Order: sequence, then structure tokens, then C-alpha cells
Amino acid sequence: MFLVICLLPCFAVAELSADDRAVMLEQTETLAALMAECAADAGYTKLYLGSNAEARDLVRKIGTADWDGHHGGTVYLLKEGAIEAFLSASGVSLSDFSPAVADKVRQAVAGSIPAAVAGQAGSAFTAAVSVLRTGSVFQAEASFPEYALVILNYSKNYSALCSFVKNAENIVSASLIPVPANSESMLKRVMGLRNLFTKADALYEEYPITIPK
Repeated sequence: MFLVICLLPCFAVAELSADDRAVMLEQTETLAALMAECAADAGYTKLYLGSNAEARDLVRKIGTADWDGHHGGTVYLLKEGAIEAFLSASGVSLSDFSPAVADKVRQAVAGSIPAAVAGQAGSAFTAAVSVLRTGSVFQAEASFPEYALVILNYSKNYSALCSFVKNAENIVSASLIPVPANSESMLKRVMGLRNLFTKADALYEEYPITIPK
């Protein structure tokens, strides 16, 4: 699939390299395909959800959606200091932890953003998402962002949301879940704002993904 990413971030930021964004999109598309295959497998759903009929019905609906090709989306990069801002809202500071533990906390916070978005759709959807989560681990270039999210819109009902968290050795953990369509506004609310010199500034940078017509 040939894609064009419009590098039109909302704020003055360093450019996201073409190679890094291509890796993000490839990983997201691959994980979305695996997630869709799991959702379409009745045996898989029964194995993990048992008698939870409401969640099983949601998984069935997700599995019958059109996951053959997406219709664009957005790459989001978390700004420096974003994780600290998220934690400070809960009265927690990374300085309370050792460097090793602080790094683990950073990665856990960044990786929890998709689940926070899915949780807004209710407990049944959260249960469905928990069994449809797919992931991968890969070696990235040093230029690969520390924390990134990609949301791709596949159908009128569902999108795929993938988080990327890189450690000090440039090993990236990718984790993908399905989310309701039109979830980008919720994603932005979860990622939030901070106040800098009385001016509201988003904690993320965004790069729209468009499909050539």
C-alpha cells in the first residue's frame, strides 16, 4: 500500500523521518491484520472469553469489520516531558524512583494510553480488547521516537491504535488494540495539555496520514 504522510505538525518540531514512519505503519498494519484474524476466529474468542456473551458479541463485530485496508489516520509523538506531566497529575514524580524503575514507569505510562482510550467505550469493550491485543518487539534505529502512537481508520466502526515504546538499547515494543471509530478526540484528551507560561500546549506532535486518491 502506498501512503503519503503529510508532515504538518501542529507545532514547530523536528521532522519524523520517512524510514521511521514507514516502520511504524508496517508494524501497525501487520498487527492489525493479526488482530482481525483473531477476532474472526470463533474458537479463539470462546477460549478467552468463555461465557462473557456481551464481550464475545463485540469481538464478533470487530472480526466482521473491514480490515483489508485503512483510510488514513495519524502518527502522534509524545513530547519531552509528557510522561512527567501525566504522572504529576496523579501526584507522582519520577524522582521518587531509581533510574531503572523510573524508566520502567515511563514505558508503562506510555504503553497504557491505548487502554485508557478503549476504556471509555465501556467494560465489555475493555474485555474484548484485552483478548485482541497484539504486539511485537523489534530493533529500531537510534532516530526512532521514544514514545509514539499510530491510529489507522479501517471501517466506519473501528480503528486500530498502536503504541510504540523504545528503550535505551533501541528495542521497541509495539502494542495494538482495536478502538471505536472517531477515537482520535478521546486519544487527544487522554494525552492531554500542559500549561507553559500560561499558554496551553499539547503534550504531543501529530502527523496526519493520507491516502493518495
